[in-house]
Amino acid sequence: MSGSLVIATLATARDSLKSWPQHGTSSTLDVSGITRMDTPGALFLSALRELGVSLTGIRPEHQTLFDLIDSLELKRLPAVATVPRWRQMVTALGKGAHDLRHEAFSLITFVGCVASWLVDAAVHPTTLRPSAISRHVRETGIQALPIIGLMAVMIAIVIGYQGVAQLRKYGGEDLTINLVAVSVLREMGVLITSIMVAGRSGSAYTAEIGVMKTRDEVDALTVMGLEPMQMLVVPRVIALVLTLPVLTFFADILGLIGGAAISQVLLHMAPSQYLSRLPQVVSLSDFMVGLFKAPVFAFCIAAIACMHGLRVSGSAESVGRETTRSVVKSIFLVLVLDALFSILFERLKV
Repeated sequence: MSGSLVIATLATARDSLKSWPQHGTSSTLDVSGITRMDTPGALFLSALRELGVSLTGIRPEHQTLFDLIDSLELKRLPAVATVPRWRQMVTALGKGAHDLRHEAFSLITFVGCVASWLVDAAVHPTTLRPSAISRHVRETGIQALPIIGLMAVMIAIVIGYQGVAQLRKYGGEDLTINLVAVSVLREMGVLITSIMVAGRSGSAYTAEIGVMKTRDEVDALTVMGLEPMQMLVVPRVIALVLTLPVLTFFADILGLIGGAAISQVLLHMAPSQYLSRLPQVVSLSDFMVGLFKAPVFAFCIAAIACMHGLRVSGSAESVGRETTRSVVKSIFLVLVLDALFSILFERLKV
């Protein structure tokens, strides 16, 4: 054997040995022509020696590597004990319950900490950072108006179109206005807006704070005597609490406009008739219910986003993982809170 015996040429060497004719019971392999050898190559030759092949012409620089390999205790890895499927399911359920309890406790603790800092900011307004709040208001509010308006119009059109298609069977297509107006004002306006904000602004909050964690900027704030909660979390929470009700109001208006468009196309109802019909089908309470839920959703979205941003451990993978968890958890909590609000308002007859 001659040439280079390294990990890249092992397959060629193995195939060549298989093709060699065998004569007699003993085999001898001359390795004096090998000019270059690495650890995988030496392991390959050692395995041949264990199979009864004699190696001759080993160079001194290669003999040291053979001596090192001979001193190792090469044993097969023990077989991994198989775990029954039912035990894996039970273990996964227990781990999921433990993680859920830990996440709930962490969320409640962080929300309480954020609420404490907000109260402190209200008592000491000089600690607020108006420039940071205004920047976040612009990014989460003003720049989100186009996509929020488009989604509100599209949702209203979809609800109206499906409502007409179903109610026409019973001769009640005029009730489509009731369906669109009540759905948009009470539920869909604030719900779609909150989901869009969670995916757009919540992910941005987590990524921004997460990148600051990876660059040790959060630790630098602590070293300088500045509180990260006051500098990073409070402005973002205040900005989102201020902007989400405004975005919800904007979505409600655009949703009603979308309802007017679909009513004119499918029901041949003039916009003046649509406007005169609206006070008969909706009340001020329907409008206030959606606006009441918006600050609560905003507080939860901002708190969850900042919490996961502060959890980033220092790698790009951690930033992506925590951003994903932030968006998923925010949307899930918004849906749960919306369901609870629906039950509460139904019990209160609001």
